[in-house]
Amino acid sequence: MLETMAEKLNVCIVGSGNWGSAIAKIIGANVSKYNNKFVQRVPMYVYEEIINNQKLTSIINELHENIKYLPGHKLPENV
Repeated sequence: MLETMAEKLNVCIVGSGNWGSAIAKIIGANVSKYNNKFVQRVPMYVYEEIINNQKLTSIINELHENIKYLPGHKLPENV
């Protein structure tokens, strides 16, 4: 018989390029869907770059979009 876990699982994304951003979109949605199993906040580790005189991390945090590597696709609010 399987034991149930009392603690919620943490998930993070390492990388924010094309694949990292695409996976973050899917994982963020799935974490929200299964909110009883996962911690809702999904950190994404980003290599810091300057885009239009602004840090890429700031852009992602404010717009929830990676305008360099996955423009036009919004990331979930929990990422």
